Amino acid sequence: MHFLVKEFILLVGFLSCLSTFALVSAVPYGDTNNDIYSNDDYEDDSAMSKEENQIYAVPKFESTSINELVNEGGTIRLPCIVDRLEGFVLLWKKGDSILAVGKQMVEKDNRYQLESEENGNTLVISLADQSDAGNYTCQISTFQPSEIHHTIKIRVRPEVVSIPESGLIVAQTGESVTLACQVTKGNPQPEVKWHRRERKMPSGEEFIRGLSFTYTSVSRHHSGNYICSADNGFGEPSETTLKLDVQHAPEIDQDETFIHTGEGYETEIVCVIHSSPRAEVSWLKDGFPIDSSATNEITHRGNRHTLLLRDVKEESFGDYTCQAKNLHGEAEKTTRVSGKANDVNFKSDPKGPNYDQYALEWTAQSSTPITHFKVQYKAETDVQWTEAEIEAVNVDREFYAGGYTLPQLRPATVYMTRVASQNSYGYNDYGEIFKFATKDPVQKPMTAGALSLVDRQPFRVVLITLVSVIFAHLSSR
Repeated sequence: MHFLVKEFILLVGFLSCLSTFALVSAVPYGDTNNDIYSNDDYEDDSAMSKEENQIYAVPKFESTSINELVNEGGTIRLPCIVDRLEGFVLLWKKGDSILAVGKQMVEKDNRYQLESEENGNTLVISLADQSDAGNYTCQISTFQPSEIHHTIKIRVRPEVVSIPESGLIVAQTGESVTLACQVTKGNPQPEVKWHRRERKMPSGEEFIRGLSFTYTSVSRHHSGNYICSADNGFGEPSETTLKLDVQHAPEIDQDETFIHTGEGYETEIVCVIHSSPRAEVSWLKDGFPIDSSATNEITHRGNRHTLLLRDVKEESFGDYTCQAKNLHGEAEKTTRVSGKANDVNFKSDPKGPNYDQYALEWTAQSSTPITHFKVQYKAETDVQWTEAEIEAVNVDREFYAGGYTLPQLRPATVYMTRVASQNSYGYNDYGEIFKFATKDPVQKPMTAGALSLVDRQPFRVVLITLVSVIFAHLSSR
């Protein structure tokens, strides 16, 4: 096989030597039969036909040069089309290696094919790989060969791995942690970004660029799955995941610290427990451990722990505590479940419109009727509270309203007020303090138009006197 290829190349060289004669006669390589060894070649010039003496114009390329980036595994298409090919041969090369002559492939790689057209062909390379990158030349068989050049670069899908390859980093609160990944493959060099799955980065960014980054002091808020992605334009970015587990003592978030309910109701108490490693969780009522029973159901989903009171009775009221412990410490939070009314919701504007009084309005919710409200108020700098009791008004099923005008207040003063509600289970504790301010009585400066006739009289006298003096002075002159 190597011998045949060598012979073929020698044949092409021989044709090149004959090109001088062809050009002198203005004829391409060989005759139209391409039979360069026929006896006719040895006859004298008078024996040549008119067709053999025909002059051919050098073809011009209609194709343009290509500089293309092709994805690995894709198809490369390199056109070589001229305006008139008759009598000429096209030669394909990659670098110095001959790929095809005329319609014959020299390159034996089955991925290489020629697609012939009327005045040229297209070199097609399927399943492109990195070895196909380089410079390709299509040459016309003339004395001074005319060429068109194509440049192909192969884009290789990037691959990344996490550091460490296990994809897990375990750290303690306060430690310094570096998250890193490595690009093992990819051309051109990909852009690398980090983001955290399903949430922003701890410092608020959507992503961070680079192969690595460092947190100098980590907390539980740094825990999560970090994704390193590499993108060079080859389809979807390649990704690898690195999990950061910051171990710490349990921390508990509560949905509510006070739950208002009533007998016969179903009530849910929730504690969200953040802990690494996982904490052991227990529930207590008024300081005594409780377990799941016919009336109490204890469940958890992820880090959300729930105690469900199925059929609330008066004896169900009390303080419920969730406790969490792991090898780094423990934590607990308490929620009060009560039949007493919820805290009131104030409706008044904190900026009072009056100097010496303030209209306070509020609403409250209770599963049993609210009959009265207690209102306490005082100046922010005072010690003693003033108290008043107000009857409640039912406005909509479990909602009740109250209002009271606080009298004899000092102007331009900040006051504090709080309200407790009474239902069949008694008064609840005073809720959050509401602050308001009375109006400042400072008068605005009077304008000239606001002067009364009495105020303007002295001014008129002075003006008349001044005019008289000026008139007398002018008369004396």
